[in-house]
Amino acid sequence: MMKFALLLLATGMLLFPPFATAHSCSDEFQQLAETKLPNSTRIQSCRSKTLGAEFGWSFNKTSRRLHVAFGARLRHEDTGWMAWGVNPDGPQMAGTRAVIGVKHKNGTYECHKYNVTAMTKSRRCPLVPADDADDVGVEFSRCEMHYDTGLEYHVIVAAVVLPEKKFNSSETNVVWQIGEEIRGNEPLMHPKSINNFDSTETIDLESTKIISYTRHQRNRLRIVHGIVNIVGWGTLLPSGVIVSRYMRIFPKPCKNWYDIHVTCQTSGYIIGSAGWALGLWLGKASHNYKFNIHNTVGLLIFIFATIQMLAWRLRPHPSDGYRMYWNMYHHFLGYSILALIFFNIFLGIKILEPQHVWKWAYIGILGALGTLALAFEFIGWIKFLTQNSSSKQG
Repeated sequence: MMKFALLLLATGMLLFPPFATAHSCSDEFQQLAETKLPNSTRIQSCRSKTLGAEFGWSFNKTSRRLHVAFGARLRHEDTGWMAWGVNPDGPQMAGTRAVIGVKHKNGTYECHKYNVTAMTKSRRCPLVPADDADDVGVEFSRCEMHYDTGLEYHVIVAAVVLPEKKFNSSETNVVWQIGEEIRGNEPLMHPKSINNFDSTETIDLESTKIISYTRHQRNRLRIVHGIVNIVGWGTLLPSGVIVSRYMRIFPKPCKNWYDIHVTCQTSGYIIGSAGWALGLWLGKASHNYKFNIHNTVGLLIFIFATIQMLAWRLRPHPSDGYRMYWNMYHHFLGYSILALIFFNIFLGIKILEPQHVWKWAYIGILGALGTLALAFEFIGWIKFLTQNSSSKQG
């Protein structure tokens, strides 16, 4: 079973590459970006990013001036905001000096400079535009927001001078974000998906190389974490329940039903536990955000499943008077674990993959298992009623 779990991990690593953001952006966006920058400025590098964003820039080492074009599609039709910034403290939100473009409900656009502090990140202070006289640590000499009907992109165009004392051009921390809700010029909380929290990168502005690859490795491990948990907790354990309930009587008594049931439950527990352990490591590696509900429910699933495995070894003999109570407890806890598993898998999918592809794939898996269970239930009742009718006639 452990070999199978390791094989599954390796397969996930190969089939699902990291959400790398080092891919070149589209030709259409690069052409659009060059039309928005000053005439004498050409895009040195253009990359696609998380959240469906694209980022092109040109950096002058002598003047320390960075020209930026940042584009993406805003999901909300009426309002929205998009942000791009640099952070001298690290690839994180708090401490970012940003330009944020805001789309108002009346169709107008504004672009201002902001200083994102720890207080604004924790929402103890509103994130409002900095005054022109305010020193945010960098000099923004341009901030504009446009909409391109051809690409259906909203684009921020900005120019910023990076002080040499605070910013190392060979290791510049870039932060970007996209949200939907606004209050005046104040951007409100963005969606709480992994891609939103991971919208940071460290780049070399001169060589245009991506430096921070650690996050990309974590993204790949998150995908493996999701696959392993869906297979272990979300597929094998429900399959074991179906075997236990229906293979005793359909299509005829199966002598090996118990062995099949134990195999499904044991392999599901081992694989699911491996996914849970990987989730613990990912939680410790993610310093800037926590998913407390997902983590807590995952812990409960592991604890309850472990109790079930231990109880299986300590189950009373069928002739024992306590066997009835053990069966009641075993069934109740088993179905409770399944409810927690289904809830947590869908919660994890929402965090990891907000585009809902995984969601519908898992709904398909549950639909197949549910259809199989309903078919067994239907045929079991027909068999029961038929046998009952025959016994009465006899």
